Amino acid sequence: MNRSIVFAFVAACALSAAAQVRENVTVEVVEVPVYITSGNNQPVLGLTRDAFELFVDGRPQPIEYFDAVDFAKVPAPAAQVAAERPRRERRLYLFLFDLSFATPARIKKAQTAAEQAVAHSNPNTDFFAVATYSSNRGVQFVSSFLSDRVAITRAIYTLRASMAQDPLGVALSSPERAQWLTATELGGSAEGLSPLLGTEVEDMLRGGQANQDMQMVPGNNLIEYQVSALGEVATRLSALEGQKHLVIFTEGFDTTRITDIKARGRPPNLDAHLLDVVKQMHETFVSAGVTLDSIDIQGLRHTLTDLDNDALYLLSRGTGGRVIANRNDLGDAVDTIMRAERTVYVLGFSSAGRKHGKITVHVNGLPHGSEVSYREGFGYVPPGKNVDALQLADILLNDVPQAGATLDAGVTSADGTSVLAVAFNRAEVVPQLPESSPGIELLIYILDEHGATVGFKSKRVSLTGPARVPTGYLTLREPFELPQGKYTAKVLFRIMGTRVLGYVRRDFVVD
Repeated sequence: MNRSIVFAFVAACALSAAAQVRENVTVEVVEVPVYITSGNNQPVLGLTRDAFELFVDGRPQPIEYFDAVDFAKVPAPAAQVAAERPRRERRLYLFLFDLSFATPARIKKAQTAAEQAVAHSNPNTDFFAVATYSSNRGVQFVSSFLSDRVAITRAIYTLRASMAQDPLGVALSSPERAQWLTATELGGSAEGLSPLLGTEVEDMLRGGQANQDMQMVPGNNLIEYQVSALGEVATRLSALEGQKHLVIFTEGFDTTRITDIKARGRPPNLDAHLLDVVKQMHETFVSAGVTLDSIDIQGLRHTLTDLDNDALYLLSRGTGGRVIANRNDLGDAVDTIMRAERTVYVLGFSSAGRKHGKITVHVNGLPHGSEVSYREGFGYVPPGKNVDALQLADILLNDVPQAGATLDAGVTSADGTSVLAVAFNRAEVVPQLPESSPGIELLIYILDEHGATVGFKSKRVSLTGPARVPTGYLTLREPFELPQGKYTAKVLFRIMGTRVLGYVRRDFVVD
């Protein structure tokens, strides 16, 4: 694999000191993930650069780098070289449960299918996040992208945030971990899960059905709400590195207002505004490098005139995603998607200053019946004023170094109390403070040796008065009550109202 390529897009995400204060960032390198399957939905392996032809806006484009990753065969890295693996060698799956255009019984089947897919995945490469969609609340993230299978299972089956209540959705308390570890050891059976779920999930799903039956909200608005919300999710995923997939579990919506298909003998009734909303959503997905995979959870449809699942094709079209429809076995449906995306061929080219363009890929010498999917365009998604919580969680979980502020940390323990001290150089931080809100925030996580969150604190400090003098170090201390054991302290530092970040990790022992 080509290890020498430096992605310019990473510069916008790695938060170097220069990138943190620059608004106009030009994406110089574009990567195009290409997925190829044979007629029996198995990934086509062993292709070389010479098999691919790349076109941008209809013109031949040189492929400046080429890579192929088989996610099923990527081994666990040794601890000392984990950070050296290119972050494109991972898959990020967001499982999105549509509580508005779905019924409770089918959502439950989708939850089981999602959990089975996680169990079958490669823990060395596959990260999962869980979210819900409803017309009145939009997209609600239950978790960030996690490799912790226990935490993912809990998120899938509860569809609610952890009791730890941290803003990044990464914490899982010790009692929760113990409960769900027992449940997963029982294979996710009803016997093992029912004591943990109670009635909250049932109530939530009934609310989803109520959303579907809302008569006071015009159908056009319901469709627009969902399509716009999906575009907002793609924007949030844009800064993350890896092969990004949003998998939506839904029954779909009536698309006769968007397509020219005649439904049940009626003429089409196109809505120009909805067409624009869908177009904008597709542009956001291709610009963010996210594929939208859709799974029809209604199962087999028995009438040719029932066009409800045409919405799934409408959503996924152009993003490089797949649609799995007319199947009762939802577990196999999810496996079909993940199996098709097991191997990715990554084509890279220079954008040459272009902010957007249309992409076409031709692959030569494929077996008859093969299917090729890829993002059909590229663009630029500008970073927000603050760093998104999903990116903060990614930094924390994967120990991603940050250059915005250099931190030092240490832990001292005495009389049952452990004190975490975090220090930063004011000469480095103060010049980057915004005038409007000259403050910093620390997000502090204490993890035990099993990965459970045993301590969490969020602390904001206003750097005014003497604290704003740009000389010397400023040290902040936070106490934690911890029993004997091995622990890890992780601290995220950020300047409020900016994209400036610092990060430090310290392992320690309480005797």
